[in-house]
Amino acid sequence: MARRGENIYKRKDGRWEGRYIKGRQKSGKIRYGYIYGYKYSEVKQQLILMKYQNQASNNKNLLPYEGQLVDWTNYWLETFVRPKVKSSTYASYKNKMDVHVLSKIGSIKLQKLKQVDIDSLLKEMDKTLKASSIRSIISVLKNCLSKALSLNLLTENPCIGVELPKPKRKTVQALSIKDQAKLVKEINTSQKFFSIMLALQTGLRIGEICGLKWEDIDFENNTLFVNRTVLRIQTEDKSGRKTEIIEVTPKSNNSQRKIPIVESLKKQLLELQKVSTSDYVISNKHKALEPRTIAYRFQIIRKKIGLENFSFHSLRHTFATRCLEAGGNIATISSLLGHSSTKMTLDCYTNSFFTEERKLVEKLEFI
Repeated sequence: MARRGENIYKRKDGRWEGRYIKGRQKSGKIRYGYIYGYKYSEVKQQLILMKYQNQASNNKNLLPYEGQLVDWTNYWLETFVRPKVKSSTYASYKNKMDVHVLSKIGSIKLQKLKQVDIDSLLKEMDKTLKASSIRSIISVLKNCLSKALSLNLLTENPCIGVELPKPKRKTVQALSIKDQAKLVKEINTSQKFFSIMLALQTGLRIGEICGLKWEDIDFENNTLFVNRTVLRIQTEDKSGRKTEIIEVTPKSNNSQRKIPIVESLKKQLLELQKVSTSDYVISNKHKALEPRTIAYRFQIIRKKIGLENFSFHSLRHTFATRCLEAGGNIATISSLLGHSSTKMTLDCYTNSFFTEERKLVEKLEFI
């Protein structure tokens, strides 16, 4: 039996069938088009768009698009986003839209969506989210609506012109030399904390550490290559929403890089390799260790030695700060970190650079 007014039926073979009018034969008899799928929601999304496209091709005065924002968003994600981006990017887009946008304004008809609705959404998000997160979410929504605009489903993009919150400059948290020495002393007691040493000595992101394989290390030339990263992303299957671990290429071309390693780190790596039974440097039996396990181990050590309010990512900042203190230039540090530009590095480490600038200016007093 069809769901009321939708022309969508459940077939005997378990699939859903959607029917729409394609046109009429010369005799005047209606010609129907059909859409099939195993999920009702998928058939509904495609049916709405096919009805619109068919109406557009047969009528110069386009009829209003019937779908809600949620219908268009899901179609956009599946048709235009998923085929072109990494699975991690798709999962990120979908999560942003599902959690922060569609749960609030998804039921609004696409063509009735106004800037005032976006403004209300912004006010709601501003209560709980950081400015940078809000800007990221609105960016995804804006792209989604821009595609609808390009297909003449909208006359304007309601995201254009909204006032976004200004992001606050991040304060980089790096360990002092004293705290770093205390941390190193503690992690040297067990190889299960070696991921912390890797972060301190190379500046690798947590996912890059998880994805590091022995084949990525050139011991002869004391060089480490970053070729992959491990992430936990949200997925959806028949049992509902869940998460899974995936292995992908690094987040950008600059993130795929080579990093020199010092002799002391090389020695520790060789010792670890002797007892390793995995392709991965940091592993759980034969598999890569997942990011949240590494983060959890760091929190255990951090609390034990009394370091407050530091995350695993602080180790990456610590590496960059030590490089800066050793006289490293901005281009070199940016390359080691895999940043997309030197501007990004400057924005992250403004305070650290100011300390070095002060030392430089003070030297001029004796000239």
